[in-house]
Amino acid sequence: MLQLYFANLEVREDLLAGPIGPYLPSLAVKLSELGYSCGQGRRLLRTADALGRWLQQQGVSLTEATADHVRAYTTSQQRTPAGHFPNTATGLTHLVEFLKPWGILSKPLPCSPADEHLQRFDDYLQRVRGLAQFTRRAYAHYLRRFLKDLFGEAAPDWSTLTAARICQFVQTEFERTPGGKGHAVSSLRTFLRFLVSEGQISSSLVRAIPRVRRWYDATLPRPLSAEELENVLAACHSPWGGTRRERALVLLLAKLGVRGGEVRQLRLEDIDWNEGVVHIRRAKTYRERTLPLPSDVGTILSEYIQQDRPRSPHREVFLTASTPHQPLTNAATTTWITRRFLERVGLHGRRLGSHCFRHTAACQMVRNGAPLKDVADVLGHRSLRTTGLYVKLDETALASVALPWPGGAR
Repeated sequence: MLQLYFANLEVREDLLAGPIGPYLPSLAVKLSELGYSCGQGRRLLRTADALGRWLQQQGVSLTEATADHVRAYTTSQQRTPAGHFPNTATGLTHLVEFLKPWGILSKPLPCSPADEHLQRFDDYLQRVRGLAQFTRRAYAHYLRRFLKDLFGEAAPDWSTLTAARICQFVQTEFERTPGGKGHAVSSLRTFLRFLVSEGQISSSLVRAIPRVRRWYDATLPRPLSAEELENVLAACHSPWGGTRRERALVLLLAKLGVRGGEVRQLRLEDIDWNEGVVHIRRAKTYRERTLPLPSDVGTILSEYIQQDRPRSPHREVFLTASTPHQPLTNAATTTWITRRFLERVGLHGRRLGSHCFRHTAACQMVRNGAPLKDVADVLGHRSLRTTGLYVKLDETALASVALPWPGGAR
């Protein structure tokens, strides 16, 4: 099957002679079954060969290679002047998944004593607190640093944990990531409360965490203007606006005000075409809801599903445009699709992502007189305080209730 991607006999013989050579014919068959083009398959096979030879130089066998070795190989590859990885580092994530069934590049990383505590904490966040995976991953990011700074590679000894050591870590974290100090404090406070519930530490240590001063509603969301939204919707109904996948995705964001993660999780069975509704699965707040499906959104969405969506065993509505066609897995993908679409319309700026449509939909509902409870139900908010933020953006309504300035106009 290698001849499908490499016509030159000498090239095929050189690839087969490499450390990963015995696996390349089977890998080529798998790539062909998944619908990879000749160019894509050729790049992946060359990446596999380069990775195998690099591991051989490092004295690491294919069966002993871990995710850390793959990351080290990626780091060793020199980027292009534009900041891109060379072809020898193309598609490593997919490549590792393809090779795992054959027992190579799949050795699990050794589990440290700290990992055991973090795993129990993650289970607690999921089962008891009901937090989404993205939030749990963010908590673990800060807590790994916390455990490493305090205990290194040794098993955590909670009897040595003091208020001074907690304050020192928090202060260091503030200097390290000033913009994320609120997340660091929330992660640490939740983790210490978890340790208290397990009887590992005293509850007084929780109070040792410095509080971060927060001014609620100090910054307001910046929704699209009526003219900008009109331009976006016009582009969604025009072929020049982008592919049907892009236009359907943006229309769902703009008309329904759903989160980017909820769009990524949308499955084929979540759309009730007979009733004209969309069932939104549990996402950030673990609240399911049913929203009406506007006719224009349903038209473009059905055209994408019937004509453009690749054949796939996955049930998610939106799949990647490149092979292998898989569900959109992270927020960066949704943001990239949205920003590229908005740039075609002539809108630029860091604030312009998938969430700006949610702000815009919320502001429209508030300005049209919808009760806050109804707006909260549509958006899936757990607290009306979150929804109340959008009242501050309704300048017309605020002006009607504003009291006159003492002493006359100024």
